[in-house]
Amino acid sequence: MLLALAPGLAGCGFKPLYGRQDGDVTVQEFSQIVFGQPEDRVTQQVRNHLLDMVTPLGVPQQPLYRLELKVTETVSSVLVTRTDEVTRNNLNLQTLYRLLDYRTGTVLYQGQVSSLVSYNLVRADYANLVSERDARSRAARDNAEQLRIVLGNYFSRRQKQAQQQPG
Repeated sequence: MLLALAPGLAGCGFKPLYGRQDGDVTVQEFSQIVFGQPEDRVTQQVRNHLLDMVTPLGVPQQPLYRLELKVTETVSSVLVTRTDEVTRNNLNLQTLYRLLDYRTGTVLYQGQVSSLVSYNLVRADYANLVSERDARSRAARDNAEQLRIVLGNYFSRRQKQAQQQPG
């Protein structure tokens, strides 16, 4: 089935982000990113997931980019019984990001990603704490994965623009 789809995908201009041509540059660019220090635990979680995905070999010696993150979280009730008992919450995690030139501090790219996760509430307080913590962890991982894709697309587009410029 995959072989049948290959000619169609090749004709439409589809290229994998981490393929041999663009992926090499994307991975090289990723390895030149340093991350700002987190302000709180949830920002640290997003940052740690990104570190694992983007710079698995550690901090670059001569970085080209600095990525700053600001994470905000909101929790809202979504299922309430007739007796006003909340039985399900939504946790929305939004990450504002700024990719800066490391040397000049110029903002190269910025935006926002967000994740919405739900978790159940029961009568046991400890179970509720664990459910909320797990939801927060899932949202942080999702935010990090979205950021990796967004940054990969940015570096890929930037490379294409550089190739198209005469010179």
